[in-house]
Amino acid sequence: MKKNSTIIVIVIIILIIIVLLIVSGAKKQNNLGNNSVIPTSQNSNAPVLFSSSPLSQNAFLISTPTYDVATQTALNGFNVTKNTQADGSMQITLNSQNPEYQTQTYNVKPGEKLYFIEAMLGDDSNNEDRNLRDDTAVLVDANGYIVQ
Repeated sequence: MKKNSTIIVIVIIILIIIVLLIVSGAKKQNNLGNNSVIPTSQNSNAPVLFSSSPLSQNAFLISTPTYDVATQTALNGFNVTKNTQADGSMQITLNSQNPEYQTQTYNVKPGEKLYFIEAMLGDDSNNEDRNLRDDTAVLVDANGYIVQ
């Protein structure tokens, strides 16, 4: 009987270790996803047509002189600064009012477009963006491809 009890205890310990390893692996996988920016392509060398990208579904054009109501709503919590450069390009800076967000600056050449990606409009209120992982910008060349 004592031998059976020992075997049962060993099996339970092994099962606990297996469960802990599975939970630990799931947490590591989840953390990897939290640190990544929205992917644009599986192969970074292959050109990606922006209109075919899932990013285009949540895109708001911000390289225009004015914004429509939807774009203004998407930019809630952000200040956008535009400066025309000597070569005709436009430097566009996205600065969040949330100090945890890193300022993003883009150089948009003539013919290119800059889109603000806001995947979840519901997380923004009172001029504040609560989820920093769903906001980024995507630069698109004159042919409609994402600039890597």
